[in-house]
Amino acid sequence: MDIANKQSLAWARFQALQSHLPSSGDEGEVSKFHEIVSALEEAFNVDLSLFRIPEAELKQYEDESGSTSWVDAGRFPARKQMSDKRFCDEKLAQRKIDGIVFFFQNIQPIPERPKIGF
Repeated sequence: MDIANKQSLAWARFQALQSHLPSSGDEGEVSKFHEIVSALEEAFNVDLSLFRIPEAELKQYEDESGSTSWVDAGRFPARKQMSDKRFCDEKLAQRKIDGIVFFFQNIQPIPERPKIGF
């Protein structure tokens, strides 16, 4: 596959992600995002590691899906249940995606000024 085709495919994958943002931001979706970042890095021969979501930013959240009727009745003490999966903050993910867009906008070649005279 030639370089231009590889770049077009990687960028198309990224644009699809940008158009249809992940719904939950769980670690599976973060992994898919990182796959796209890797494809961009390989296709454009750039380092985009600053735009990856750090492991430390993936956190479990309190799972509030369980019934509290037993707790309310005093049958057992309330305990926090944490989610099985880890999630990233949606705003952080959006900043990382925006950062990639801005990065590629800024690496566009600057048009040369026309030469006047000699």
